[in-house]
Amino acid sequence: MTPEQQKALAIARARRRREAEANNTPESQQSIDGRQALSELTQSASSPAYGGVTGAVDAYGRGIANTASFGFADEVGAGARWLGGKLLPWQSDVTYNEALKEVRGEDKAVAAENPGANLAGNLTGALWMGSRLMRGGLSPTANAINSGAGLGRVSLASAGEGAVLGGLHGVGSGEGAEGRVKSGVTGLATGLALGALTPAAVAGVSRVASPFAAPLMARVFPERYAERAIGEGVRRSGMTVDDIAAALGRSQADDQGMYAVADAMGNSGQRMLSTVARTPNNERQAVVETLQARQAGQGDRLSNFLAHGFDAPDTAAQRAALLTAQRTATGNTNYTAAREGAGAVNLNGAIDEIDNLLGRDPILGDTALSVGPLGPRLQALRDQLQRDGEQLVDFDRVLNIKSDLFQQMQRNPQVANDMRGVYNALDQALENSSSGYRAANDTFRQQSRAIDAVDAGRNAASGRMRADDTVPAFNRMSGEEQSGFRAGYVDPLIARVENASMSPTTNKARGLVTPKTGAEFPAFAGPGRADQLAARIMREQRMFETANQALGGSRTADNLADAAEMSKFDPGLMSKLFRGDVPGAIMEGGRRLLGEAQGMPPRVIEQVSQVLMETRPEVARQLLSGGLSRLSRADQMRARLIASMISSEAAGAGRFGAP
Repeated sequence: MTPEQQKALAIARARRRREAEANNTPESQQSIDGRQALSELTQSASSPAYGGVTGAVDAYGRGIANTASFGFADEVGAGARWLGGKLLPWQSDVTYNEALKEVRGEDKAVAAENPGANLAGNLTGALWMGSRLMRGGLSPTANAINSGAGLGRVSLASAGEGAVLGGLHGVGSGEGAEGRVKSGVTGLATGLALGALTPAAVAGVSRVASPFAAPLMARVFPERYAERAIGEGVRRSGMTVDDIAAALGRSQADDQGMYAVADAMGNSGQRMLSTVARTPNNERQAVVETLQARQAGQGDRLSNFLAHGFDAPDTAAQRAALLTAQRTATGNTNYTAAREGAGAVNLNGAIDEIDNLLGRDPILGDTALSVGPLGPRLQALRDQLQRDGEQLVDFDRVLNIKSDLFQQMQRNPQVANDMRGVYNALDQALENSSSGYRAANDTFRQQSRAIDAVDAGRNAASGRMRADDTVPAFNRMSGEEQSGFRAGYVDPLIARVENASMSPTTNKARGLVTPKTGAEFPAFAGPGRADQLAARIMREQRMFETANQALGGSRTADNLADAAEMSKFDPGLMSKLFRGDVPGAIMEGGRRLLGEAQGMPPRVIEQVSQVLMETRPEVARQLLSGGLSRLSRADQMRARLIASMISSEAAGAGRFGAP
């Protein structure tokens, strides 16, 4: 207030006091306040001090103060004016209520004289307040946006923030206890409604404006749009940059260096790569060829991973042959040693077993063996063991007879079943005659079980065998038997992978990802190799999914994109120009321009493809961090805009409920 205004107010107050004393009739406070406010408004509105540059600056500053103080700027100003009247001799001594009336009257007069400057001040104050709340972490709306929340959560946070700020502004703009409560409630309700609508309104405007601004800006700043697209993809994937870089590092260590960012990001990266592979751009062919090449090598990689995971570099047949050769060599050594300390062999048990098989049943007559093809073989064997009542006792000769019988049983399963008792009796007779033979026999049996385990493993790989049966049986085996089992188990699995179609659309890892293999692989894999094997198979599965998303399915989208690329030269448009049909040519060109503007420019897609196909962990970390930083800056700008809008709306909501 200028000195002239202060002097005029002081004179008016003195005159009113004299008139009241002369009439000796007390005037109501309401009448005094009304006349004073009317006088001050009249004087203020007509004062030239509220116009011009000075008045505009004053209005701008008052607008900032009002919004930034939640509507309490007039109370603060009135308190300062009242205190100045008490302490400063050149200031008029007024009551707090009088000072408050004066300040509010001046605010209204200045705003009425300079509405544009006052509105600009309010917006500036709202921008400052929103920015301060966001930087201090006190803006729920900004926090929700920066955390990547969806529109629903952001709107909910915005509604709450608008309600709180609107209520504060309402209380600050009201008069009297009852008036402040009423104004606060009105400001709260209005701020709640405006806060809930603001994020949706900003999103709607952005969506409407984006098709017009993005095509041009993306061509001018392709790096920014590519980084933003990558950042959004990382955020949708639910992974951090460190997670993706670590996944690439593990794939490099597991000899799957072709595993790329698009694979590590999952569905989000796969869908982005699908856009790259189906949209004309300079990187499209390289991406397609890379995906096809790595899928073509899936079978070889899986075969090596299975062989390594089950510690089976050889086939089941090779393992069985090796074990058999080892058993033969060990047996020759052990049985030779057993001969040296052998005594006479007692064959009574073996001969009795043969006689029982050849004996005549009193009811059935001759047994099946005696009259069948094995009858003569049994009789011949008995003649070898005992002739003319003299029993064979030489250890070497009995051992040779037993070895011949073993060979017959190996060649003919029926012989093995029928002669099992005789063979066991011979074996027992040899063991009784030589302690060394018993040890050799134990070794032979153990090595034989390892050979048999190869076939057991081969059978366990069949889909007819249940993991509930195969896993306990494997756990009961010795270490040597488990090794042979692994060779037999993995051999048919590798065969299936190698015999699968070489088509890029064939997923050779699919048969290795079943509930049965999920239970058996961890149990059967070589010591310490189960986790690595599972990770390798799942990466192959993921890489197939990536290739299938990008290359599989209908070719309609590819054909449409290729057609659009080939038809950039439009003979129809040129013919319209040659015919002089300028309006038609403009309409045709506008139609094509609009169609061109609907997609991302090739330069943006090319840069996105380079990030998605990156396989080096540290390079990927840098590229992805840049994308998230770009997206974070965009989110912060959006958060600052919405927070400022909420502050401005809350200030307006508070004044809306004030008198």
